[in-house]
Amino acid sequence: MKIALDHTSEIGIRAGRLLLGEPELDRLGIVRRDVKDRDPRLVRIDRVSDFDAVVTDDPGSAILAEAVGAGVPCVLWADEDVLTVETGAVPVLTGANLVTGIGRSLAERETGVAGPSAEVRFSWTEPGKSLRSGEPVTFPDPVGARWGARRRMTNRRLEIAAPVDDEWAGVVVQTTTDAMTHTLGIADLATHLEAIALAAGAVTAATGLVSPGTHRPEEFADDYLLTALRIGLDIASFASAT
Repeated sequence: MKIALDHTSEIGIRAGRLLLGEPELDRLGIVRRDVKDRDPRLVRIDRVSDFDAVVTDDPGSAILAEAVGAGVPCVLWADEDVLTVETGAVPVLTGANLVTGIGRSLAERETGVAGPSAEVRFSWTEPGKSLRSGEPVTFPDPVGARWGARRRMTNRRLEIAAPVDDEWAGVVVQTTTDAMTHTLGIADLATHLEAIALAAGAVTAATGLVSPGTHRPEEFADDYLLTALRIGLDIASFASAT
């Protein structure tokens, strides 16, 4: 497996370190940046051709156009609304981040397990000033209890964003049926969780699971989450009778 990394932030740097822990990785090409690490799999590259996937943490990167031109699958930390080029038949995975990637994949999987009649409560953190009222959400420590604001509500699904003004981040997915309430929670350093999400997207694309066109991780929820767990994602679980 050969992955090209175009990084501009701590998220990309951490994602690269996580990818070096993958046993199937043969080469990690760093796009147009000098490499000082002695790992023989780590090399500077100026072109992305001949790689299995290109991954970037930069929402404004021109690397997508290069990847599409070379016919190489591309993975974006940013969501789909940043796309500025036609991807055509090239596989592109957008939203390989904590909320769109890990969070929505977890919500998709739990909804499928609980069934169509289940009530789903999907909550996440985002940078901002903490609220003093709103929807109560309890994340695993160290995020803990927070107030959130409703972002979207349908008949059986409520989505809540909880602003946090520190370095932590989290996701909580709660499904409720007639028999049980099942809660899954994630909390850790924001940059670490974002890096796991990006690295998991890179592996998902590099192993050929992403079909031609533009996609999001939740379309490959099981494979994407299993990869994230192997890379280092920790998920807390709690169930109670209703």
